[in-house]
This record gives sequence, structure tokens and C-alpha cells, in this order.
Amino acid sequence: MEKKARIGTDPLSWIKDSSTQEPEEGTHSLHDTQSVQSVQSIHREERPRRKRRRVITKTSQRGLPEGWERATFIIQEEQLEKIKALAYWERKKIKDVIAEAISAYLEDKDVAPIPEGH
Repeated sequence: MEKKARIGTDPLSWIKDSSTQEPEEGTHSLHDTQSVQSVQSIHREERPRRKRRRVITKTSQRGLPEGWERATFIIQEEQLEKIKALAYWERKKIKDVIAEAISAYLEDKDVAPIPEGH
């Protein structure tokens, strides 16, 4: 009995290696030295300078901008619904409405830091 010829052993053989393809006439290859240099110079000009890397001391800071920390609080359902509605109608994020409310509450408070070890 004669064995059937296999189609191939590489299931992804239909994907051609782009580095070996010749560019069509009238198109430019990204591997072109001039193209790569011009793309690099554009990226250098547009990239803003990076600030010093933030030192993350808690996992609750991970993925957040400087000065922010993730926290969980228990809140009354009625208050939460009002905050959500206010955020919706003012086209704000819930966290921004809460930040404004807390800032307004703390504005005239003189709070001493908690002593170490407590």
C-alpha cells in the first residue's frame, strides 16, 4: 500500500517570512536603511523625556500614577448610587468625584500623622 504524501510538517508554513520577501515595485521595505533611520529619528523627536522611575513600595500602587494608591472602602448603597449618578451627569470618573469630595472634606482639617507603631 502506497503512503499518501503529507502536505507538510509545519502547520504555519503558509505564513511567509517577511524578511525574505521582496517588496513590490513602487513600495518601500522597512528594512531599507533610509526608512529605518527616518522612522528612528521621528520616534526620537516625538518621545517625551522619561522622568525618574517611580519606586513602588506597595502592591496597591502598582499600575497607578505617582501619588495614587488603590484602596477598598465600605460605603452605604445610597451614597454610592448618588456618587455614580453624579459622575455620570458630570461626565467624570467615579474616582474623580470621590477624590473631589474627600479633598473638600479635608480642606480645612489640620491632621497630625499617625505615630509609628500604631
